[in-house]
Amino acid sequence: MGRRQHNPLYNPLHYATPQLATGPPVTRAAAQRGLASYDYVIVGAGAAGCVLASKLSEDENVSVLLLEAGGDNTKVLETKVPLLFPKLFHSRHDWDYYTVEQPGLASRKLYWPRGRIIGGSSSMNAMIYHRCSKSDFDEWVSANGCVGWSYDDLAPYFRSIERFTPNPACPAIGIENRGSSGKWEIGYSSLSEIVEKGFLSACQDAKIPVVADINTPKGTLGSTKFQTFIDPKGQRSSLATAFLSSDVLQRQNLYVACYARVTRVLFDRLTTAEPTAIGVEFQIQRGGKHFQVHARQEVILCGGAVNTPQTLLLSGIGPADTLKNHGIPVIQVNDAVGQNLKDHLCTTPILAKAKPGTTLDYLNNNHKAIFALARWMLTGGGPLASNIGEAAAFIRSTDYSFPQSVRTPNDHSSGGVGPDLELIGAPIAFIHHGEEKVIDGNSAFSLVPIALRPQSHGTVTLQSRDIFDAPIVDPKYLSDRGDNDRNVLLVGIRVCLQIMRSPAFKEFFEPVPVNDDPTSYWWPFSSSNIENITDEQLIRFMDEKAFTLYHPVGSARMGQSPSTSVVDPDCRVYGVKGLRVMDASVFPEQISGHPTAPIAAMAAKLSDMIKASHAAASLVSANL
Repeated sequence: MGRRQHNPLYNPLHYATPQLATGPPVTRAAAQRGLASYDYVIVGAGAAGCVLASKLSEDENVSVLLLEAGGDNTKVLETKVPLLFPKLFHSRHDWDYYTVEQPGLASRKLYWPRGRIIGGSSSMNAMIYHRCSKSDFDEWVSANGCVGWSYDDLAPYFRSIERFTPNPACPAIGIENRGSSGKWEIGYSSLSEIVEKGFLSACQDAKIPVVADINTPKGTLGSTKFQTFIDPKGQRSSLATAFLSSDVLQRQNLYVACYARVTRVLFDRLTTAEPTAIGVEFQIQRGGKHFQVHARQEVILCGGAVNTPQTLLLSGIGPADTLKNHGIPVIQVNDAVGQNLKDHLCTTPILAKAKPGTTLDYLNNNHKAIFALARWMLTGGGPLASNIGEAAAFIRSTDYSFPQSVRTPNDHSSGGVGPDLELIGAPIAFIHHGEEKVIDGNSAFSLVPIALRPQSHGTVTLQSRDIFDAPIVDPKYLSDRGDNDRNVLLVGIRVCLQIMRSPAFKEFFEPVPVNDDPTSYWWPFSSSNIENITDEQLIRFMDEKAFTLYHPVGSARMGQSPSTSVVDPDCRVYGVKGLRVMDASVFPEQISGHPTAPIAAMAAKLSDMIKASHAAASLVSANL
């Protein structure tokens, strides 16, 4: 086989050699007689899929096929320029999902962007590198029985995949917890003056200490400048650019196919005691022909918290009633498939009118934006190297009380020590996912409270048997008993207003009349009535404006019990053989931060687990 040219954008099956489906193969032996047979078939080239494909194909003796529903990432400028990621929303590189109407949020349908491109959401998110709280992963073990997934278990993988580059303009941090030889470029990128001298100083005024490095076992609490996966050249370092680089794609044992929509996993139900995954079936277009590819070892689903449960259900794994209602033959009943969905909900930003030139809103002017793009292309620097979410404060809602509030949250943090609120500071008016501009072309600073440990949980289920019909996503926001999620967000809004009133911010803000108050800096609240704002007023604001922070997890959760979980601690799907899951859907519980780094580390760890399990099986087979 000669060296292949990586061009899946124009030839969706360039790397794969599928065969036309004439009916499902009934046995593994029959499947392996087909031309299209690989050791591992990975479904989804998102964060986890990129890492797994790269790590598993390091062994020249195995073949790996990676199937992606979207297209190539290498020629898409918006995936490279950090500040331009919102331009990918609603594009052909976005699944462009919407939830069903949410009764807790004024019956609104919420937009959920998800990456449909090589690299998945790591090719279109805000590039925040966050290992989250040590207590998050330790809770997975203590409360959910997920042995092997504690922070100490994952720490070597966080380090091994990371290439951390110190920034002389940032405080020095200890290198004992950092990696220097991995493929993923991590460091400190652009930081606006209003964030550094305004927001971080205001957090200190609000008694939230500044922490130089939140990516250590010491935890996340405090305010910090985010580390990002932006490389020293100012470009996004996605899990695709890191793990599916040109040299990796030239491996003779790695095959990549774009625009392949997997319709179901194929199973051998005749020659094994349990149904055994032997490959997948997929289509290129709605109503088009079905193709099959076969797996000699395993099929690994890496579609994410929305697509993975959809694939499981279409494959006959899920609640019996759901499968029956859609006429899908039952392979394995599992009531947990598509359940336990949790997401990070945030309110619309609290906005402050900033002085011209102190935020990035001036880039809405095309003339100024062209000069910024030219600067980025020449130097990799300037405002376009910002990831928008430049800094944040992580706090515990139970540490705060406000006399004007009659609601108090309960502690649902991990281990009783982790944060349950994140307050992101952004030097731009990030309203409705960046789609809405601030009024009258003004500049604004955004401060966004996020509930990190939601108790509300929802579902992902099928709209139909057609893979081209989006699944039904119902996160059931703010539906938890006791209304604790709402109470946590109320604290978050009030702390944001407290931060915005700090003297450290005054030099950056300009008064704007709100409710006939000429001294007000804030939208939608005036400075004179902040002390008198009621819970009901804030709840109305929240219900009408809250949106997702893009972190759905848990819909194929990991756990010890097949009655409440989809996969075991080895990420094997309960009740079948040869099928694993690795993406945010396996999270047993929502983490208190940003999930890209944990997913990458988990995928790297799983690759070692898969290699070890097959090495052991080969040894046993050789000794028989």
